[in-house]
Amino acid sequence: MAVWGKNKVPRDNADYGEQLKQNRLKEIREEGAAPPGNKKTIIILASIAAAALIAVIIIITLFYDKPKSFMTSGTSSTENDRPVESVEKTLPRESANIHIQRGRESFNKRYFNDAVAEFNEVLESDAPDEDKAIALTYLGMISDEQGNYSRAIDYYNRVLRYNNKSPEIYKNLALAHRRNKEFSLAVENAVKAISLSGRDVSMRLLLGNIYFEMKRYDDAVKQYGEALKYDPNNASLLFNLGAALLKQGDQLSGMEYFKKAAASDRIGEVAFRSYSRLGVMNIEEQNYDMAEQYLRKAAAIRPRDPVVHYNLGIACLRQNKTKEALAELDKARGLGEHDKAVQENIAEAYFSMKEYDKSLETYQTILADDARNVRILARTGELYYEKGELDRAMEAYRRITKIEPASENARIAYLNMGNILDDTEQYDEAIEAYRKALVINSKDDAVYYNLGIAYKHAERPELAIDSWRKASELNENNPRSLLALADYYYESKLYDLAEKEYQQILQRWPGQQDAHFKMATIYYKRGENEFALKAYKRVIDINAKNDLARKALINTGILISQTRNDARALAESKTSVQKALLMKPGDPEALLSMGTLHFKEEMYDKAIETFYQVIKSTRDASLIAESYNNIGKSYYQKREYKKSLQAFTRAVEEDPSNEEIRINRKTASQAYEEELAHETD
Repeated sequence: MAVWGKNKVPRDNADYGEQLKQNRLKEIREEGAAPPGNKKTIIILASIAAAALIAVIIIITLFYDKPKSFMTSGTSSTENDRPVESVEKTLPRESANIHIQRGRESFNKRYFNDAVAEFNEVLESDAPDEDKAIALTYLGMISDEQGNYSRAIDYYNRVLRYNNKSPEIYKNLALAHRRNKEFSLAVENAVKAISLSGRDVSMRLLLGNIYFEMKRYDDAVKQYGEALKYDPNNASLLFNLGAALLKQGDQLSGMEYFKKAAASDRIGEVAFRSYSRLGVMNIEEQNYDMAEQYLRKAAAIRPRDPVVHYNLGIACLRQNKTKEALAELDKARGLGEHDKAVQENIAEAYFSMKEYDKSLETYQTILADDARNVRILARTGELYYEKGELDRAMEAYRRITKIEPASENARIAYLNMGNILDDTEQYDEAIEAYRKALVINSKDDAVYYNLGIAYKHAERPELAIDSWRKASELNENNPRSLLALADYYYESKLYDLAEKEYQQILQRWPGQQDAHFKMATIYYKRGENEFALKAYKRVIDINAKNDLARKALINTGILISQTRNDARALAESKTSVQKALLMKPGDPEALLSMGTLHFKEEMYDKAIETFYQVIKSTRDASLIAESYNNIGKSYYQKREYKKSLQAFTRAVEEDPSNEEIRINRKTASQAYEEELAHETD
């Protein structure tokens, strides 16, 4: 993130029209029910069966969601790192000639027509050569001021006929040639000026600046360095040397010279630019505290500069000083109310802070003067989407399609409109919006991908499959469309077709962690536990630190205990689940699995304690019901039938439709009644 100079402000986001939001993965659990059997024996069967665990949890990721295409703002501006320009044209000396005196007075008042008339009087008279040289110099300066550099050069060259020993004339010629983009002639005349001027550092400063503009940074550094030998505290030279060193890639030396320039100038323009530059550089280096210090010094010199306050706001924001950041951004917004570029970047900063109302207000200010700015309209569309004001978001995108029909911006707008319509379950309208995007660009794989999802939601699977196939053909290097197809088959319980698609994906993208995970789930559903374990291991090998790896660790623990019924297997199972808990302490699914393993070890008190931890850590009614169910089973094994019955009753309250829990409660109730009867006897 770069924030160079006066006109550059940081952007956190990618280019407009180029970034899709990432997929949002949904997750579901699948619980294995207790095996059917005699009402009296169901709890016992659930606890001792070698092939099953209580409340088996195989965690599955389901499935895909369309990426959003709400666009971010554009890239940041080019680096504003011009050298300080402190070299100006030199006025000729005084003269007793009345026309020169009148012309000089008119020149100073910028009455150029009157001045030209007076100086021409001198040229047409029999005035001495020295006065004619003065008149020609002024005529050259007037032409330069008016932007007619060729005519200025002509006047200066005529001066040389009368006086070819003046360094000032060669300096003026160098300036005019530079402005006329005739850099080799500018260098030639600047060198002549230096040869005639002795130790005048302004001549070397000019030559250094010419070299800088020519991108001959080595030569620029040499000239600035030579000049500093004669004037070591010259703030302009120090600043420009720092800027040239930066261009050479010497960041540290550049910063040191900016510090020297600021110290030398103290409260002037060079000090302001130096502190601003140092602040920006420290933001880039993520030294936000130091950046803040420099930017506050810059703001003290020029308190009404909006960009400094903006950059200061960014430095505060990066330090999580939200209150201070907002204060600086608000200042920048007020001071830069007529600067559209500054306002746009302030709006972007508000957006990054989730200050959506402020961001929208700022964007609306820009739109008030530039109602057809499609980039800003797209940003407001995204903001309205984030605020949940979908109708207003749709309106922003519709305006884009009317302002620039059949353009790339319109294509993106249709894509975003399709996403909103699909989100609001207006599937036919979403499909139509995506089709309009494809009319503009029929080779957009992202639109085909989203279109496939809309067809899926509209229960038109054949068209969904066709769209995903088309998206894959258009972008063979992105597996997401093939994953969507494989996930659809999986969701539809067409496991053979799903497996075929996942296998093809993994042949091309062996590091596709999600595909390995889903293949493991298919193997589990078929009872092919060894294959499932291998697939889960591959998930963990690919990335051992993400959420899929955590789920794979939980499932691995479950499967090991299902596959082998011995103490070593239980130890391995617990180790796997414990690793998952280290990744996400208090995870209810991992805790439920751990409780199940404690139950299998006949550590019923530990199991009960763990199941209660699940209840405290989740609001998922099915998980809570399963935990109470398992607590009831644990108490049943301890022959504490009253507590068992109470736990089953709570489980039924959480999940009234769960038949297994109802049967377990009835079994516990019968046991409790028998216990009471024995006590009576």
